[in-house]
Amino acid sequence: MDSKKETKTFGDQTVEFQISEWVTPSGKDGFYFTVIEGPDFGRVFLLEQPETIVGRSDEADIQVDDEKVSRKHLKISLSKSSINGDTLVIVSDLNSKNGIFVNGVRTLQQQLRNGDKIKIGDTILKFETKDLLDVHYHDKLYRQATRDPLTGLANRSYFQNEIQKTFSIASRHNRVFSIMMMDIDFFKKINDTFGHDVGDNVLRKVADILMKHLRAHDVAARYGGEEFIILLPETPLSGALTVAERIRLAVEAFNFEIVGCSRKVTVSSGIADYPACAKEPDELIKRADEALYQAKTSGRNRVCTAPQLAY
Repeated sequence: MDSKKETKTFGDQTVEFQISEWVTPSGKDGFYFTVIEGPDFGRVFLLEQPETIVGRSDEADIQVDDEKVSRKHLKISLSKSSINGDTLVIVSDLNSKNGIFVNGVRTLQQQLRNGDKIKIGDTILKFETKDLLDVHYHDKLYRQATRDPLTGLANRSYFQNEIQKTFSIASRHNRVFSIMMMDIDFFKKINDTFGHDVGDNVLRKVADILMKHLRAHDVAARYGGEEFIILLPETPLSGALTVAERIRLAVEAFNFEIVGCSRKVTVSSGIADYPACAKEPDELIKRADEALYQAKTSGRNRVCTAPQLAY
């Protein structure tokens, strides 16, 4: 890759570095942003590219769901210094409306140092150099805070945060998304007949089947007991119905004897989409739950859809 030398002044320091050439600080270290305040609190983002764009746009490398953040708010550049070979991390404002603040001071461009805090809108990112052990430890804590320990799916708190972010984007850009509520039929009988260990196995296997039929950006969570909730961004009711039917058929076809349950396992689902079925996230979940109740009371092992709003 071709590179060129460039000189930058940061405060009273002038540094010469080469554009488009960079390395990580050492074999097992890396540069990271940790969200210490804002909607994605606790997330860690690895800076892997020579340039990383942070902003509210779907096209940003690090997307921040914050109304005060511009679509493309700032750029992070990693460059190798021609003086001592160190990697320089440069933050640059991309003509954002509300600016960027490093350690409380507004700046247009600045070299970052370990521990610096970058504020954009109501979001604060902490810049850190971490080794892999640090990252793995943080990831473990983050998973414990956001994941259901039995199924590995997202927990209810994480899901609530994700649906708020999806709703914010959908309402701004006139997009659709769907919610699916899913429940294992007669789960109490499974526990009573085969024991709770087998019941746990069934929960884990249903969660596995569920995840195999979802996209990477869909969000599945254990909502409570044997109930699951799924967020399907950019998906209308018709698309959600297709997904729900595939999952229902896959669960029905699976032989649960391999996990200790000799009775047939089925699921019922209810789906609702924004904005056709509801205008607010809580109302949308309620409509999907009502559709699930309809599926349960009308015979189980089926999918029901919520009615559309009258205009």
